[in-house]
Formats: sequence, C-alpha cells, structure tokens
Amino acid sequence: MRAALIGLPFSGKSTVFQALTGIETGKKEEAIGTIKVPDHRIDKLSKLYNPKKKTFAEFVLSDFSVPPSKDSAVSPKVKNLIQKTDLLIFVLRNFDSIMTADAIDAVSEYSALRDEMIITDFIVIERRLEREKKEKKNPPELGMLKKLYAILEENKMPEDGDFTEDETALLANSNFLTMKKKIVLINQPEGEFEIPEEIKNIIEKDNLEAFCVSAALELELAELSSEEQLEFLGEYGLTETAKERFIRSSYHALGLISFLTAGEDEVRAWPIKDGTPAVQAAGKIHSDIQRGFIRAETIYYEDFIKYGSEAECKKAAAYRLEGKEYTVKDGDIINFRFNV
Repeated sequence: MRAALIGLPFSGKSTVFQALTGIETGKKEEAIGTIKVPDHRIDKLSKLYNPKKKTFAEFVLSDFSVPPSKDSAVSPKVKNLIQKTDLLIFVLRNFDSIMTADAIDAVSEYSALRDEMIITDFIVIERRLEREKKEKKNPPELGMLKKLYAILEENKMPEDGDFTEDETALLANSNFLTMKKKIVLINQPEGEFEIPEEIKNIIEKDNLEAFCVSAALELELAELSSEEQLEFLGEYGLTETAKERFIRSSYHALGLISFLTAGEDEVRAWPIKDGTPAVQAAGKIHSDIQRGFIRAETIYYEDFIKYGSEAECKKAAAYRLEGKEYTVKDGDIINFRFNV
C-alpha cells in the first residue's frame, strides 16, 4: 500500500511525514518511509503462539520536496511520481507559520490541490480523445474516458459508485490522479483537533474523509513512551496518536481489511480489499496457493481468543471450512490448503 503527502509550501508536510514515520526528509526530492499498522490482534496471537516472527501490515509513505512550478500548485515532477500511489493525502495548513507571511487559508489550499488534480486529468483525457477520434481505433476504455471527461468538465472529482469495478480496471493503467483514493489531513495548532466548519463543508461536498493533527505536537509525543503518549493525548480528549488516526482513515478510504495467519513460525496480518473472495486472498500470500486452492480453514479472531486454541474451536464448532467464493472477513484467521 503506497500513500503520498501533497500540499502547498509551508503546509508542514515534512513535519507530518516525520511524525508519522520517524524519518527526517532531508534534501531528497522524494523521502520514503514505512509505517507499520498497529494491530492488537497480532500482539495477542504472538503471545499465544510465541512465533519466530510477527509481521504487521505496512504503509509506504512518500513526501516530496520539489517546489511547485509557477503555473501549478503541484509540480509536474511530483504529479509524475504519485501516479503509482494508491492514496493521496492533501495536507492543509491551518496554523500560523513563521516561514511565511501568507494568511491561513486552508479552504483555498484545498481548492488549489483539488483543481490541480482535475485540470491535469482533464487535459490528458482531452488530448487522448482527440487522438482517438483522429485514429478511429475505438479502444475498450474509450467509453470510460468520455465518462470521466464529462465528470471533470463539471469541475467534479469522480466518487465511489461513478464507475463499476470493471470500468475502474479499464482505466487503472492510465493512473489518473482524480481516480485515486484521497483523504484530507488538516495540520492544526497544538491542541486543536476540531475540523473548522468552513473546511469541513467544502471537503464534504467531495465526500472525502478528513482528520486533524498537530504535527509539531506529534513530534514531541514520539519521544514519550506509549503510556505517556496516551496520558498526554487524554488531556486533549484523544485516545489515538496521529499515526493511528492516519491508518484508520487510510484503511477506510481504501476499503481495506486484514486477515491473519498464525503459527509457530510467524503471526502475520495481510491487508486486502473488503469483499475479497478466499481464493484471491490466498494469492496475496503466494500465487501457487491461489492456483492450487483447495479450501480455507477459518476461525474468527474473537472465537479463537474466546476458546484459546484451534482444537477448542473445533469442539465448539467455531472452526469452518470455506471454499473459493467465501468472502474473507476482517480478523479471519486462515490456514489455506492447496495442492500444486
């Protein structure tokens, strides 16, 4: 899973990146960090199995230090770099910065980033449609291109439901920026965690999820123990760090869940799209398992914790044998049987 921070100068992107990853961006054009997805289920199962290895799901997060060009809010180079990204995070400045005399205007920052995505895709599709009209090739994705063009022409971004899964697949290789999942991160002054009404209203029109962080505060929190972090956050009425809120919002935006595998060798979380059938989930582990799929031996995590072992789950009829079409649920503990 790949995510990228984009924002205008002085939005605090680099501080957000460091708060989420623990890595300083330095002078690289693209800084890349990995975020392990906290999962109490992995911790609990590891205590029961005492495995040689425990593996959490991961996010790969990018931040860019390439300045915007005169004519665009996001430089062409950054737009090229984010094409392979699954999730875009719009970072908005809603705090006074000593780095700039510009007034706080998160609404304008959001509109600038949003419009940049729309205009970029609109121009690409317009040129593509002109070429297809001239060459008369009529490729299978032509109808989808026209559909997306019509949405962008109205200064809108496509939403969930505008395209079927098959239509989205036809456009996948084009890497349109407006077709990517997006969330909004509002960088606030220390201790302020309510989304300002004027920002909330404009974001809700695009049906995007948003959350607040105080990046400077989160950097300070990173120096504390987990217990001290929770105590500190509790003073602001919070129960989660910025990293946890980021992951929850990202999982929701991407429609992700995690199934689990557990044993003495490894306890591991495997992120997949919600609604994935068992045979495709098997392929997440290895293509041979998908190809030779026989069945999925499945136990709900809650049942496993309740009964304490696979043997006890079998006695309690909480152990299930599922076929290829079974829709994997969040927290399923699965052992795939296969033959190749």
